[in-house]
Amino acid sequence: MPTTEPGPPRVLVRAGERGEPDASTHPYNPGSEIHGWTISRLAGLERLAVTLAWLPPGKESFAFHLHHREEEWVHVLGGHGEVEVDDAVHAVGPGDFLGFPPGVAHLVRAAPKERLTMLMGGEVIADVEVADFPRLHRRMARLGSRLSVYPMESELPFFPAAAEAPAGVAGEAPAAGRPRVLVREGERGAERAYRHPLDPEAEVHLTALSRPAGLVRVAVGLTRVPAGRPSYVRHVHRHDEEWMYVLAGTGVAEVGDEVHAIGPGDFLGFPASGPAHNVRAAPGSDLAYLHGGDAWSRRTVEIVDFPTLGLRKTFVGTRDAATFPLEAALERR
Repeated sequence: MPTTEPGPPRVLVRAGERGEPDASTHPYNPGSEIHGWTISRLAGLERLAVTLAWLPPGKESFAFHLHHREEEWVHVLGGHGEVEVDDAVHAVGPGDFLGFPPGVAHLVRAAPKERLTMLMGGEVIADVEVADFPRLHRRMARLGSRLSVYPMESELPFFPAAAEAPAGVAGEAPAAGRPRVLVREGERGAERAYRHPLDPEAEVHLTALSRPAGLVRVAVGLTRVPAGRPSYVRHVHRHDEEWMYVLAGTGVAEVGDEVHAIGPGDFLGFPASGPAHNVRAAPGSDLAYLHGGDAWSRRTVEIVDFPTLGLRKTFVGTRDAATFPLEAALERR
């Protein structure tokens, strides 16, 4: 039987082209009701999830829960509400960001008379995950798409009494204290300017959100591109996924051989080894967007190509990088 090769990823999801929103509730919480679009999936991303969602007045997101592997985050776009984080409750509004590292229990609730709109996301861990519902005394074990939920009172002791595994036996890092979790709109800190070494015209102003909140594997931040400037250099990551959601201003996105006008509400997801891409702010105003992707660290290994320049940059950690002309390769297999 003939097969059809998959087409190129969609990449750009315009504000007016999302289709009908999904609606869902949580089986463990009769007060939950969430609407929206998983826009990262529409754009072709696989390892990172980004959802544009809203809660009707007084409704809650899911059940109060925590993940033991996945990192999650929420950025409030409109309306007000509150977020329960472990044993604390925080009032939140537009511009506030929350990052939920593994082990931090949380629940989002809209104010009684306001719809709460948010961009939310996290990792897509396809193999194994464990999550707890502390108030229900239940634990979920997931293997791929198969779920099993256990009452905690059915737990059987694995180690004999007084013979638990000693701290550090599994290689875990020592406790680092309570994560910050909440980064309020007025407490972000100063922007950091960055100019790409391969293009003197490129300029971005960056504000970190996920790292101050305590996330280490998922990156989320704010980017402002000055009017008329390109953000970086047209490039493609060979491992990492990237995305951006336009908050204000207009500009153009260069995606492969195409150029798209972009504005508020548009989402772009850049799959690994997808089309080379870059964005530029329109001449009249700055372009502001929420951006994200795989977080970099000293253990990062990545390859980034700059096709229009004929260059390949290889990263081993965040500082040790070597750049080569593409045609300089001695072997190609």
